[in-house]
Amino acid sequence: MGIDRRSLLIGSASGAGVAALGLMGLATGHFDSGAVEPLARDESFPKLPIGMNLAGISDWETGFPFKNLFWGARPWLTRNLSGSGPHDTRTQIFFQYDNDGYPLQVPVAAPGFAEPQTVFTYVPNVRKAGRYILLYDGEGEIDALAATKVISRKPGRLSLQMKHDRKLHEAVVIKRSKLGNHVRNIRLVAAEHEFSNLADNPFLPEFLEFCRPFHCLRFMDFASTNNSTEEYWQDRKRTSFYTMVAVAGDPEAIWGPAPTPFELKFSGGVAIELMIQLSNMLKIDPWFCIPHRATDDYIARFARLVREQLDPGLKVYVEYSNEIWNWMFHQAGWMLRSPLAGALVEAKGGKAWKDSAKTQGEGHPERIGALFRRNFAIWEREWSGEARNRLIRVGAVQAAWFDASKRTIQWCLDNGGLDAISPTAYIGPNDEIYAKWAERGPRLTPEQVIHDLQSELASRRKDNPGAQIVAFGRARGLKYVSYESGQHIQPKGQQDLPYNGALAAAQSHPGMYDLYVELLRFHRDLGCEMFAHFSSVGPQGTRWGSWGAKDSYDTPDADSPKMRALLNCNVPRA
Repeated sequence: MGIDRRSLLIGSASGAGVAALGLMGLATGHFDSGAVEPLARDESFPKLPIGMNLAGISDWETGFPFKNLFWGARPWLTRNLSGSGPHDTRTQIFFQYDNDGYPLQVPVAAPGFAEPQTVFTYVPNVRKAGRYILLYDGEGEIDALAATKVISRKPGRLSLQMKHDRKLHEAVVIKRSKLGNHVRNIRLVAAEHEFSNLADNPFLPEFLEFCRPFHCLRFMDFASTNNSTEEYWQDRKRTSFYTMVAVAGDPEAIWGPAPTPFELKFSGGVAIELMIQLSNMLKIDPWFCIPHRATDDYIARFARLVREQLDPGLKVYVEYSNEIWNWMFHQAGWMLRSPLAGALVEAKGGKAWKDSAKTQGEGHPERIGALFRRNFAIWEREWSGEARNRLIRVGAVQAAWFDASKRTIQWCLDNGGLDAISPTAYIGPNDEIYAKWAERGPRLTPEQVIHDLQSELASRRKDNPGAQIVAFGRARGLKYVSYESGQHIQPKGQQDLPYNGALAAAQSHPGMYDLYVELLRFHRDLGCEMFAHFSSVGPQGTRWGSWGAKDSYDTPDADSPKMRALLNCNVPRA
């Protein structure tokens, strides 16, 4: 990932200051009996319920979960019919699209271009090499691009050869699509899945097996919560839409151009129905993050859909957006400027603005608390009666800033309540450790990396600021659940530094297993009732971080010490 998505800017209520990475988790660490003071431990594995954050959807990420590869297609790019000229002619606005994102006619004329324009897209290149089948409805002509090759074709069906080499692209192009019976309902599957019922089971077997042991699945990245442009229910992603890939953006155009109407068609990630279907198939509680811009109607319909379709034996965790205090995400700036948040605070007698014109917001913990309660109140109305016992209202807060977290939660408690307090539970280097790594440079070893984090956890046994947040919530009858947890090992500033090789090697080092066991023991001792690991899968050893429990869903657990520790410490599901 290209930015430090765990970094938090904190400080005053207006958001000044920077949180040290080493303070962001509640507890962290690894134990080396010969090097640091042993942590208190019993003879058994620490047992607690483990949840999992599911990786987001894209054509290049290893966390692709669907049999239909077209659900990982990028938003349409455009090119000249002959294939000559620019890679992307950027003529998307000259096409008309149906409600599922398919162009109604191809090719089309575009002002300033001598050639007719076609659409193409890249599809996932992270599966297995071999034969794939592309199926479609309507009349038209589809061809292959990049590493994808056509073996045979007939109306409605192409047989393709795909290399699935991560260094190469796989792509398809719609060269012709007949107006009135346009190309639509494209499915791209491995040959062995050609006759699968994708409606009954759209998920890859290895993805289902990966998810099966966990007690909860958090859909934050699955739904592309961060920087979401979703607002109105009628514009949400449906299962019939051609891709589950989202386009994020800032409709207020504070940090750049506002999303175009074409880009807004791709708001939202995976369709809500698919998240519910996955939960029902595996009998696992879902954890939903509501888009920050969602209207009251959107939230009510979301809650109603879940109530109507979710297995009645399952609970649902509900959170508002994600890290709405984290100024690297659009939702944080939106929160501080939001007239909605300001009005909610003022309605309860609070002060929400620095100026009479109401352009400069203040008191962001209260603003966040008010937005949390607005979301919870709508869900409470839709989940009244017996269903209310299945609703877990989660107040996700900053692990590093007790005052802000306390004020956010207190607002919720004073104005209708919530069920759980939820800081992160990460282990990562602090400034002192970073200085030590910089001094060692290329001489740093993975053993030293893990030892330094062992020491960090040992010190947090004695002085853990995050435990204060947990104690505050539990003293008020709230559950403690961690919305994101795990190792947070990355080079300082996500730079290419001489010691990066040791950080990468630490991810597969046997000591990582012990590190996770002790991290889990720490949070079990704090009373954690759900430890939601971030994240399911992803590249290991990059300078952007190594968030995945494994590299991919089919990576053997034997090669994944983080995954093995999570499974060994997980309370078995009934």
